[in-house]
Amino acid sequence: MTRSLALAVSLALLAALPARAGEPAPAQATPTAPDLPPATKDMRVPAIVVLKDGQQLRGWIVARDDAGITLELDGGARVVIPVASILRVDVAKPGQAQVRSPDPNRTRYLYSPTGFMLKGGEGYLSQTELLLTSVYYGVTDHLTVGIGTAIPFLFVQDGANLTGTIKVGGSLGDYVHLAAGVQGFWLPGADSGTTAGFLFGTATLGTPDLNLGVSAGPPFVAGNAGNDVGSVLVSVSGNARVSEHFALVTENWFAPSSNTGYALGFAARFIGQRLGVDAGLVFVEGTQVPIPWLDFTWHFQ
Repeated sequence: MTRSLALAVSLALLAALPARAGEPAPAQATPTAPDLPPATKDMRVPAIVVLKDGQQLRGWIVARDDAGITLELDGGARVVIPVASILRVDVAKPGQAQVRSPDPNRTRYLYSPTGFMLKGGEGYLSQTELLLTSVYYGVTDHLTVGIGTAIPFLFVQDGANLTGTIKVGGSLGDYVHLAAGVQGFWLPGADSGTTAGFLFGTATLGTPDLNLGVSAGPPFVAGNAGNDVGSVLVSVSGNARVSEHFALVTENWFAPSSNTGYALGFAARFIGQRLGVDAGLVFVEGTQVPIPWLDFTWHFQ
């Protein structure tokens, strides 16, 4: 029973002070927008302006200065957005007629991590396979932590469980993204306590909208449960965004040093402003019926 529980959870894993009188107030920093082109006479740049209160305004930047951005909305109305209210500005790349909002699930494929990182202060709540509930948070732009639990197993004898993730990484230019970390789970009641997980290094090539990623590293098991997956796990994954709200994702796991075979996953991804949904199938060697995959992710900043 305890060994089956460990295997089930393993599959579930595969989530300022005011200025003093007489002194001028300090200048307020302009929000980072490295892709924002310089102001021109006939400026008209497709953009999404994300405000600090969570609102997103879509339109065309028609003017900008140190005080703020003038955004023309659909219908021709114009609004001036102060710098102090802006969290982020996403602009269309050269040749694009409109800008796409960022994929909130860019930091992972189905379960395997990508080389992309959460921004500091960004996070998400994930519900995977209606079993694993987890929360991930960007402590900084280069450090993400996560914690979760398979809630249904909490109501089974010896079913207490906890998952954890630490991920560090960064980008080398626009198309090379690297990360490393550990994903693990703890079953205190199984086999007198079992801790298992996966040390990983990840390389992702491409952009958040079109990329290929490889993760590899050794699994580990501490406790009385045996390690049946060999000395290394490898995942090869990809993501192709085909529209504003839709992407195709594949994630494929291999255990080259064991006889446990492979697991091939394919899913459609719905991309919303804060909600992401992955729905697909996982084909496991030796089984005739694919395993349904379903994941809901709600993002916050």
